[in-house]
Amino acid sequence: MTETGRFLGDCHEPRRINTRAFGKASDDLDARVVDDTGAPVPVGTEGELVVRAHGDDPRQGFFREYLKNPEATAEAWRSGWFHTGDVVVQEPDGMLHFVERRKNIIRRSGENISAAEVENALIGHPAIEAVAVIGVVDEMRDEEVMACVLPKADASRDHDTARSIFDSARDLVAYYKLPGWVAFVDDLPRTGTQKVRKGLIFPEVDDPRTATGVVDLRDLKKRRP
Repeated sequence: MTETGRFLGDCHEPRRINTRAFGKASDDLDARVVDDTGAPVPVGTEGELVVRAHGDDPRQGFFREYLKNPEATAEAWRSGWFHTGDVVVQEPDGMLHFVERRKNIIRRSGENISAAEVENALIGHPAIEAVAVIGVVDEMRDEEVMACVLPKADASRDHDTARSIFDSARDLVAYYKLPGWVAFVDDLPRTGTQKVRKGLIFPEVDDPRTATGVVDLRDLKKRRP
């Protein structure tokens, strides 16, 4: 990250080829995996990666501040650690594995769901041209999974297609990660680097669940016997 002025490197044997391992803390950088309260989590448990300079000055070598945004600077440095916004898992030997950006984590009934994992499970469906997964408000479960589907030109935008998309992912992700809502959209706005701008998918709708083309599949999200 540009804010840290450092990097975590994977230069240790055995090499983690074709994995999401990205490195261990170095001599001049402390790294910790924490929960929502900032408390360290057990090894093997998902949490946010926080870092600081080793020694008396935790900000040594880091960025000074976010321009004209002291609130964002204070939020990033809360508890004396820089909060990266990356959700990771740490191995017993200290190796860190990337899971997802925290803003792309959906919190449903206490379970953390990676939007990218669900997107990867859905994208192979023959009716889907592109898909973006977001979290929407749920009165019982805090958040629910919504798949925003840009369908192929010849695909129907109906309940049967949504159900087919849902069923196609059953063997790829846990039941609670399946989309409770499928929204058929006309466009997935992107940045110049082709990342989907998820905050602009429903620019004029306060609650995406009420948008046109949304199918409710929540009743299908059940454990298999």
